[in-house]
Amino acid sequence: MPFLLALRDVSLSRRLALGAWLSLVVGWATGTWMPGSVAGYFDQPLAVGFALFLLVTMAMAAPYYMAFAAVYAPLVRRFGGAAAPLLAGAAWAAADLVRGRLLNGTPIYVGNSPWATFGYSQTGVGAMLQIASVTGVYGISFTLACANAALAEAVRDFARQRRLGHRAAWGLGAAALVIAGVSGFGALQLRGAPGVSEGHRTPVALAQANLGAAARWEDGGAARTLDAYLRLTREAFERGQPEIVFWPEAALTLFLEREPLYQRALGLALRPEDAELVVGAPRAEGPEGSAPYRNSVYLVSPEGALRARYDKVYLLPFMEYFPLRLDLVRRRFGRAREFSPGAFTPPLPTRAGAAGVLICNEALLPQVAAERMAEGASYLINPSNDSWVADAGFAEQNFDIVALRAVEQRVWLVRVSDSGPSAVIDPWGRVLARTQPRTRDLLLAEIGESPGHSIYGRVGDAFGVLCLAAVALALGVARGWGKASGSREATR
Repeated sequence: MPFLLALRDVSLSRRLALGAWLSLVVGWATGTWMPGSVAGYFDQPLAVGFALFLLVTMAMAAPYYMAFAAVYAPLVRRFGGAAAPLLAGAAWAAADLVRGRLLNGTPIYVGNSPWATFGYSQTGVGAMLQIASVTGVYGISFTLACANAALAEAVRDFARQRRLGHRAAWGLGAAALVIAGVSGFGALQLRGAPGVSEGHRTPVALAQANLGAAARWEDGGAARTLDAYLRLTREAFERGQPEIVFWPEAALTLFLEREPLYQRALGLALRPEDAELVVGAPRAEGPEGSAPYRNSVYLVSPEGALRARYDKVYLLPFMEYFPLRLDLVRRRFGRAREFSPGAFTPPLPTRAGAAGVLICNEALLPQVAAERMAEGASYLINPSNDSWVADAGFAEQNFDIVALRAVEQRVWLVRVSDSGPSAVIDPWGRVLARTQPRTRDLLLAEIGESPGHSIYGRVGDAFGVLCLAAVALALGVARGWGKASGSREATR
């Protein structure tokens, strides 16, 4: 709201500057972990971490906040009343949409991230989240921006006139209707949701060894990692009867397809309990374990056979590949140095149903979750590696973003992280079981049957596109009014 008040009566250049300033404020508020983590992971001076933070913030956030800042004041001044907060919400949602989708539609994306999209702040507020099954996260962003814009106009009236004007009152009324509609829809969805124990359930186990990235990839790390996860798996069988055991991304740092001894070791652990294993490991396509390498997830049968595989498609720049061959990593890791994007593979045919895999950052992109559902998935798996960032706040933010994928698609989601949080989330965003970050833990839970495709799963980002179109139309109308007013003045 203070940002919107500051935009209201200043020049375009001042609004653009405020938009750039907001990007730095939001970037630092949600990314204090970044400079130190980048410096530590890449073994670079801290100054390089701060420089990359500034580059990422100004490239991936500032243009969109500046675009919103440029259009907000003209829209509110021209339309006012009930239309003003609705157009403000549409403008913010449109900026979030463009930021989240631009340059993210290719397997090797280099530009934008949906990090700190406004709507993710409501993760955990069940009634507010449910609108995402229709609009995606952009409907939540719209609601929040609409409410703040209405409040900003009311505060401005009180500051200037010591009373609430008619236009501001109409704006508050419109925002109240939006909030009531969104929360009412959410309450009805939650009331109609089945109980957490209803329907068929598949018992599962999620192993979180919390070993750290460097320890897994260094010499001898593969054997130590296998031992740690086998211990957790045996503990799972002692405590329950999971039909599927989930290990995180790169839980094994060896080429599992070329290691029959390791496959037999997995079979010895799984066969007595007749359980399946979903495990992350690198894959080498070249002869004798050479490039190209894939970041893969395998479905392992109780006998230790590799039944199916998924290769990660959307790779993370500077972590999994190096744009323009710019390699900043001084730290040396064993085995696979750089990954290549994978091709289409069908969902993993697990006992709980067809599992759509979203490896690590793929779960940050709503359209990728939609792709997995369109490919036939009945639930989603998010094997992740969060240990490269020591700050638990990063892991919690990541978790909040990923959790919304379950609501958007109305689907069960299993998130298994090497350092947490790991969790099982139901199709209404209810976290049924989870671990804490930066801990060694084992999670025993159950996953059920998903109710089916959501509206958002069918129509995608239609709401965000409508917001973008509404803002463009309003700006065109405002410009036409401005020209007409100019013509009348000239005639006089």
